[in-house]
Amino acid sequence: MTTGTSTGMTDGIGGRLTTLLSNRVVWLTDERRDAAGAPNAAPALLVLLGREHYVERRRTYPISSRRDLDGVLKQELAGASPALTLIAPTRDDKREVTFYELKPGVLERAGRCVWLVPESLALAQTLPAASVASVERHDLQYFLAANGMSQAAAGAVTSTQFFALAAGLDVAEHLAIPQTGLRERLLMGLRRLPADVWLRFRVPALRPRLAVHWKPLLTAAAVAGLAYLALASTYLTLTQKARERELAGLGDQVEELLVAQRDVDRMLAEQKGLAGLLAERRHTYRIWQVVSVAWSKGATLRGVELKDTTLTLRGNAKVATDVLAAVAAVPGFADAKFSSPVRKGNLDLEEFTLTLTMQPVADRG
Repeated sequence: MTTGTSTGMTDGIGGRLTTLLSNRVVWLTDERRDAAGAPNAAPALLVLLGREHYVERRRTYPISSRRDLDGVLKQELAGASPALTLIAPTRDDKREVTFYELKPGVLERAGRCVWLVPESLALAQTLPAASVASVERHDLQYFLAANGMSQAAAGAVTSTQFFALAAGLDVAEHLAIPQTGLRERLLMGLRRLPADVWLRFRVPALRPRLAVHWKPLLTAAAVAGLAYLALASTYLTLTQKARERELAGLGDQVEELLVAQRDVDRMLAEQKGLAGLLAERRHTYRIWQVVSVAWSKGATLRGVELKDTTLTLRGNAKVATDVLAAVAAVPGFADAKFSSPVRKGNLDLEEFTLTLTMQPVADRG
């Protein structure tokens, strides 16, 4: 007995909840009707836009960032007719955007709501992959693909085959969706919509507005701001006077401390300058170590150049490779090599140009 009563209460609550939601989801075709099929002019959570109330087009942008693409779309649609946009995932650093451009007067007919969802987008969620369908209701016929692409029947596009051919779709199945059961199929498609659709298809401008009295709030905020400034100014004034009294009590000690502080600052500046000079000094005596070794191998030097840490020697010798081997063994230098080909000069001497890298040495205290 108790179990039967509990089940009845649960069914009653579930039924009332389903009825409440069905009254808040409306379908705008030739009329504005709720999910139960009854005419409904009340504010709704969601309005399904019939295919006859919007124009669908697609465009690909070479932009992978969703935020950057949103900025481009905002500028592109500024001043244009109202439109819903759906951004596809990135593919080859590009994103495809589907535009659902609302026809004039559609927003007024949709009424106050939180979400606007195109009929074709919801219905596409119920199609098998790689399929296209022909949708017929009242005097309207349009063709729909599982990827959400749709087109009204017109001109040469009179069948799903022609629609698939015009859209470049690889189709495995052709379907026909009659008017019977179409409302239930749309509700099923709404339940399968991904989260980003609900985020993008909100209609903040059509939400019920809260009656907020801004003038009293702004007045209160201005008074609070002035009071804060007055208190802050009073605090700073009192703090300054207290510090001045403390300094006056110290008397001559303040002057002595200031003089000592200036002396410390001056000595720190001098120390910094001397440290800079010491850091920039070069141990030029080490160059002559290399020169003397080259002379010991019978080399005649025509030029010695130190640039940054690279030492360059230009000269003549009977055997240039002997000079290279000798200077390469000098401590504190590395990477000894000929920087240009060795050539035969006058008096059977070889002309050479060789370079070495001067390595840093630790300062001795």
